[in-house]
Amino acid sequence: MREIGRVVSVEGGRITVSVRRTDACERCGKCSHAHVRFGNDNDIIVEAIPVGDVQPGELVELEMEGRDYVRLSFIVYMVPLLSAFGGFGLGWILGGMLQSPVIWGTVLGIAGLALSFFWVNQYDKGAQKTGRYLPLARPIRDI
Repeated sequence: MREIGRVVSVEGGRITVSVRRTDACERCGKCSHAHVRFGNDNDIIVEAIPVGDVQPGELVELEMEGRDYVRLSFIVYMVPLLSAFGGFGLGWILGGMLQSPVIWGTVLGIAGLALSFFWVNQYDKGAQKTGRYLPLARPIRDI
């Protein structure tokens, strides 16, 4: 994933970049991450790691590795889905022994979904501290 944006601020080893929203941007899923917030209706404010010396007002190219993009998509979408189905299946099996598989399937499915949301939240907090999924920002000086 590559996008071009303008540096808003530089703090410590990270920068804040304003990126114009596109149609592809809405389908990305990265906007659910804690390092991203919305500016006005047309811009997204992204936290990134600078590669080289950048100053506020400069254009940068944001790049996120494909494997990180796929990993984040799996964590955000598939982990909750698999947890819900796994909980439902386990509840269905246990509920069959107790003569009420639908009730137990539903209860454990919801519990699995809730636990997955808790896990994804904790994983996100850890990633936020380490900056693991932050995009790299390379300055564009030839434009």
